[in-house]
Amino acid sequence: GPGPAASTPASDGTAFLRLNNLDINGDDAPSSQAPISALSDFTNSIKKKKRRAAAVGPDKGGRGLRQFSMKVCEKVESKGRTTYNEVADELVAEFTDPNNNIEPPDPDNPNAQQYDEKNIRRRVYDALNVLMAMDIISKDKKEIQWKGLPRTSINDIEELQADLAGVKGRIEKKSAYLQELQDQYLGMQNLINRNEQLYGSGNIPTGGVALPFILIQVNNFQITYSLLSYLQFCFLCIISG
Repeated sequence: GPGPAASTPASDGTAFLRLNNLDINGDDAPSSQAPISALSDFTNSIKKKKRRAAAVGPDKGGRGLRQFSMKVCEKVESKGRTTYNEVADELVAEFTDPNNNIEPPDPDNPNAQQYDEKNIRRRVYDALNVLMAMDIISKDKKEIQWKGLPRTSINDIEELQADLAGVKGRIEKKSAYLQELQDQYLGMQNLINRNEQLYGSGNIPTGGVALPFILIQVNNFQITYSLLSYLQFCFLCIISG
């Protein structure tokens, strides 16, 4: 008859629930080995998912996005002008070549080769976006052009320091202005509270200036006379109008 079916590792969520509540699914025998088994299933599941998420490369340490981005960067730099499909095709051919003795991410998965090709193309797409955001490459429609790695000179550092000093100065001025507005607001609130208390107690102050009023302070009498004449004219226009 057919052999026993291969056991599949528990999912992350199931393994975690088993680790904390051993009988959550009703299929864990109450034994002293249950926590160890649950922890082992959880660890193996995490490792397998990491292997599936990594792009296949000639060395196990070169499967991260950083190393893959370096590979893509080298490809684009060597070509000067290229396309996404050209870079992706070359890397797929390189990483899936059986002569490179590359370990498959999942030997038990018959579709591992197809999955890896899709993963490689996705990683190429992500790496190109990272390089474009860093202004290392530029893209015009489908064409990708190498611009070069960023280099910081002494002049660039001095300009950045000057910009930083300017920004700090503007922040300090805005902070001082904000503090002034807060002081004015507190002063107005105190004045409102004091007037409410005075009028609430019946002790209405006398001798004050009725609102609205205009307060003008000038040095030149001629200007003052002209301004008062103009204000009187405006006042008469408002009354008659």
